[in-house]
Amino acid sequence: MKLLLENWRQYLDDEENEEGDCKSSEIEDLATWAHDGQERRDGTPYITHPEGVAKFAEEFGYSDIIQDAAWLHDAVEDFQGSEEDIKELIEAVCPEALPIVLELTHDPSIMYTDYVLSLSDEARVVKLLDILYNSQDLTPEVKQFKKYHNALLSLGGKPEGINDSHWGALESIYGDLK
Repeated sequence: MKLLLENWRQYLDDEENEEGDCKSSEIEDLATWAHDGQERRDGTPYITHPEGVAKFAEEFGYSDIIQDAAWLHDAVEDFQGSEEDIKELIEAVCPEALPIVLELTHDPSIMYTDYVLSLSDEARVVKLLDILYNSQDLTPEVKQFKKYHNALLSLGGKPEGINDSHWGALESIYGDLK
């Protein structure tokens, strides 16, 4: 693990990455590396999840920083190494995404609905993209569906920063969310 981290640090030191210039290829590479060897419940490589969330961000026309944070949204909580190491690497690759990613790292001692309500506008956009991606195959009797539905209802309607297409996609799964 140490050698891999050093290789990443060297790679980043060799790149000229200006402040505010997050390179999508580096972000995708870091996300892929951070989730290396991990699988989703259905056995597919875990990286398909952040990739799908990022594709939704692009399709719905969200900003580059939202797309970057979507790629990295699970990196801190799922990384097999130290939290400090992954935070350092995210900051080196895309410092603007780090605060959003950290905010999206859910403390399990906080009720899920309270967590969603506490998010900033940017973090909430990524979280609702995450919910949309995770909801594609859920049915109403599934516990996760109910958790997401309750969190969405708690928002009291479409929150600031969520575009109409994104909100409409959520309502196509969960019904009226007012």
